[in-house]
Amino acid sequence: MALQKYIPSSSTLSANTMKPLSFPGNGYEKAHLSDTVTRCTTEQDVDIDLREVYFLIMHFLSAGPCQRTYSQLWNELLENQLLPRRYHAWYSRSGAHSTNANDDGLSFPLSYGDLAERYKHIEKDHLVNLLKQLLLNTASPTQGLFGGNTLNASAVPTLLGTGSFSLMSHERDKGSAKARCPGHMRWPHMLADQVRGLSLREIGGGFTRHHRAPAIRAASYAIAKPSTMVQKMQNIKRLRGHRNAVYCAIFDRLGRYVITGSDDRLVKIWSMETAFCLASCRGHEGDITDLAVSSNNVLVASSSNDCVIRIWRLPDGLPISILRGHTGAVTAIAFSPRPGSVYQLLSSSDDGTCRIWDARSSVTSPRVYAPRPSDSAAGKNNGPSSSINPPIHQIFCCAFNASGTVFVTGSSDNFARVWNACKPNTEDSDQPIHEMDVLAGHENDVNYVQFRFSQDNIVTCSRDGSAIIWIPRSRRYHGKAGRWTRAYHLKVPPPPMPPQPARGGPRQRMLPTPRGVNMIVWSLDNRFVLAAIMDCRICVWNASDGSLVHSLTGHTDSTYVLDVHPFNPRIAMSAGYDGRTIVWDIWEGKPIRTYEISHFKLVDGKFSPDGTSIILSDDVGQLYILNTGQGESQKDSKYDQFFLGDYRPLIQDTYGNVVDQVCWYRFISICAHVVFVHTFAMFTWSLVFFLFSTM
Repeated sequence: MALQKYIPSSSTLSANTMKPLSFPGNGYEKAHLSDTVTRCTTEQDVDIDLREVYFLIMHFLSAGPCQRTYSQLWNELLENQLLPRRYHAWYSRSGAHSTNANDDGLSFPLSYGDLAERYKHIEKDHLVNLLKQLLLNTASPTQGLFGGNTLNASAVPTLLGTGSFSLMSHERDKGSAKARCPGHMRWPHMLADQVRGLSLREIGGGFTRHHRAPAIRAASYAIAKPSTMVQKMQNIKRLRGHRNAVYCAIFDRLGRYVITGSDDRLVKIWSMETAFCLASCRGHEGDITDLAVSSNNVLVASSSNDCVIRIWRLPDGLPISILRGHTGAVTAIAFSPRPGSVYQLLSSSDDGTCRIWDARSSVTSPRVYAPRPSDSAAGKNNGPSSSINPPIHQIFCCAFNASGTVFVTGSSDNFARVWNACKPNTEDSDQPIHEMDVLAGHENDVNYVQFRFSQDNIVTCSRDGSAIIWIPRSRRYHGKAGRWTRAYHLKVPPPPMPPQPARGGPRQRMLPTPRGVNMIVWSLDNRFVLAAIMDCRICVWNASDGSLVHSLTGHTDSTYVLDVHPFNPRIAMSAGYDGRTIVWDIWEGKPIRTYEISHFKLVDGKFSPDGTSIILSDDVGQLYILNTGQGESQKDSKYDQFFLGDYRPLIQDTYGNVVDQVCWYRFISICAHVVFVHTFAMFTWSLVFFLFSTM
């Protein structure tokens, strides 16, 4: 596609075609925004695509009197490529690039004419209507002070107000002495904006009545009924973009994209809106073991059993950095939730160490964390010291606390360990940092750990058939004992007895069943602990006293997927090797809805950040999108979505950078051809010059 400079013509729309700006004479409609919604705009950032803003400005100027500005802006936007780009779909890829010089193989720029044709529903005054909506949805600072239709200066609509008259919530809140609710008493769904609130209302949710978590008795009246939220989640979209099992499937922070990692060594980025595969990230030489998205929604990290972590850009999959240093398979990764350390990446490995990296740089040395020798850590003395050659125990999992100041790990030596994430190794850069505390109590591998939401309570689980809740000690006990102490030891109960025949008949023999814990999570309101058991049950314990509340049955095979709803504390989801997905009401202990998704094993799954969708993956490379509505925006996506170069061989340099072998050979052949033609031309001109000089 050729992008040409714009030259104004006589056919350009005149200024008279633009709709005049008009404001209602009797005031304007005001939307009632809660105080928590106002706080959301100051505590969280919103991802705005500036390329769309430039397009709206261009669209606005095209119908106005500033045609010379419109022409100049046209040329500058094309030169700087500031307009939205078109990403390649899976069916439009070919072995060679297009003739467009700006085509990078993933996307190419669109002109203003192409965008106007593509977005026909966007009117010329769309930008003006957005500003009108901002005025209408912002409460007046004098609301409730003047009755009736009294007109005052503050009621005049303007975009240029300051202080309490500004449309920006953070300026209106300056100097406000309102007492805010503590962080642990504010619920995540209280921080939803109006658009999300309307979408939640459509599925039976909406805004809650109270700022605090409801009491146990009145909880069912303050929280939306789970059945009303799940009954509209009926559309199932099935896709395939991998050849092997997809053990990693996550959403980005906004729910716009899905990232998958597979045993076929590929990481793929999918559009949640259209269900198209946007990018295929290549470079790993082993199975993908974990994925993580940075808190600012800019970077995606992928780990593998090839001992390497690769960082990609969202959503185009551009490689950013390669983190090398582990000598064993990388088992888990997590970005720091601390606001000033959004690019710090935590990793755990089978080599027995953890590391915190700067995800943006491949050359920056990471902070290395390693446990103390096992004898001193456990407080035992079984003979000579093993500090010279300490045994290496695999670290299976890791997790940050809510503030990102400490993290916890679980390893194969039956211990969980707590580490200081903010402590730099300034004393000796070659020596690793040791743990703050050792949590001893399990009798088998600690295979999953998690911090409590907004608090430093920890829950750990093991294959020994138990889970433990750990609570932090008071500061005055830190020198006498560990900083965390065991609060409750949650034992997995035996499975229910099968029905027995009448007296005198043959008795059915009770076979032993494994009762190890595969996965464990906190409920959203921190009242319960949920665990997926090896004998296909979901157990729910009361976190305040450690008592068993429910033992949920419904799966017929092992379950390794367990997640809680992002804003409704009553809802949880599980998926297992039986191909079945069950949405549970954990307060009442019963299934809300069961989905027969597949005949294959479901190995990973998550709720979307807005709670309206579920992503699932299986062991044959398929992806399932379970969401509300009829799936109109996803109807054009195909089942098989593979790029032509997904499985072509790669050439890797000493730093881990890779290049497609076929494309590299083509490049070499083209360069050789150019060198040969250039050499032949030089020889010919030299011969001609010699002949003329001898005449």
